[in-house]
Amino acid sequence: MKPSYNVLLVAGCLLPGALAALDAERDLSDANIYLPVESDRQDVIRVDMVYNDSHVQLRYEYATDNPSWYHQYWVFRDGDWVRKGDGSGGPDAHGLYEDRISMMLDDGSVDGFDRYGGWMLIHDGMRTLTSAAERDAVRAHPKLGEAMGRSDVRKYLPGTRNAEPEQISWHKIRDDDELAAMQEAGEFLDLWQWRAHRSHPMGHADNGYVLHYRLSSEGRSMFTTNWDDEGGHPAWMLDPDQVGSPALDWERLVAREYGQDDVYFISEDNAVPFDPDYAWQEGDVIPQRFLRQPDGSRGAIHSAGRYEDGAWRIRLTRTLDAPNALDSKTLSDGGLYTVAFAVHSGAVGARWHRVSLPLQLSLGEHDTADIIARRVDGDLDAAPPEWTEVDLIYPGQITWQWLHSDDHPGNPFVRAGQLRVWDQHDPATLSEFIADHERQLADQEKSGAH
Repeated sequence: MKPSYNVLLVAGCLLPGALAALDAERDLSDANIYLPVESDRQDVIRVDMVYNDSHVQLRYEYATDNPSWYHQYWVFRDGDWVRKGDGSGGPDAHGLYEDRISMMLDDGSVDGFDRYGGWMLIHDGMRTLTSAAERDAVRAHPKLGEAMGRSDVRKYLPGTRNAEPEQISWHKIRDDDELAAMQEAGEFLDLWQWRAHRSHPMGHADNGYVLHYRLSSEGRSMFTTNWDDEGGHPAWMLDPDQVGSPALDWERLVAREYGQDDVYFISEDNAVPFDPDYAWQEGDVIPQRFLRQPDGSRGAIHSAGRYEDGAWRIRLTRTLDAPNALDSKTLSDGGLYTVAFAVHSGAVGARWHRVSLPLQLSLGEHDTADIIARRVDGDLDAAPPEWTEVDLIYPGQITWQWLHSDDHPGNPFVRAGQLRVWDQHDPATLSEFIADHERQLADQEKSGAH
């Protein structure tokens, strides 16, 4: 089945090899601008969903010639442990950033998500935008910095701020009682993030939600930072008796010689405490993320599958009932929902992903649905897939404030709540509009006119 808009698909094509990454038309990394070339600005993912009396299963099929199950690593250089792997400002130079597939889901509680999708969550001041707020300003903020310990601004719902839509709002957060009331009323977005390195080896996807920030669901995370602040070195190393060596090798890592069935991650199942007296060698590598079994709502989404035959083939399974009503949505037979997908590939992180327009998902047949989840009896894994192709585009820096500004021709309709993103745009033409917008920002940065 195909979503209701009908456009030409241009599959993203990645360069082969250890340093494979997305190519760039414009690269002003210091200004947080990295505009991929046209062939890399569009992509496609195939999606399917089935459910039974108790559980729902989301399936992904994402074709790529350049899969990555690597993430960030500590590398021993000149007597120090140096972190390698950064997906900000475009692709990592060594290809050390994990592939990730995300889904945001709403049950109708968040006004506007069905019309604007992820673009209603992007605001001036967010990290990686040219307008990103200064870290010191965020650290000094009573909620984001002092209470939450954050130093950057991430996705948030407009309703969590006391500001008009066209105003800079990242710092104008409603008080805790108002935020709690929104959360209790279900006015948040459910966020499922499958991570090829930080969650999948433990058999999970990461469960989270978006309210006044991109937040994690209740419970223990499936990853933490592998670092000993007091010792100034990793906290854990690989178990030599189990793995054969306490560390990986840098040259093998960047040559992508560690396969899915090799040890490329560190976890509570293959680690021992770090030995500072070991004779560490130049180029020794220890994973920067320490993996563990999650619990609570955070660990409610189970993952299975692998990369094979040129594509990721992944299954995510969760109970129909929300594991925690304060951070997850219940899915019901006959229900209609809005979903939006995002894919990080090509060793990129943050906003350098590809995203879908908002789509309608129904559990059971529905005339207006773009994706129809099928009810099956018994084992969900045994149900054959019926794929829906979902177009993805590079989202650029289109912010909620810009959509409401005089610079946006459709602003009167947006302000009136009457315009949906697909009323005037299909993915192909929208992708080019976004690229033009990014080029203008790049030219402003070069000229100093911003």
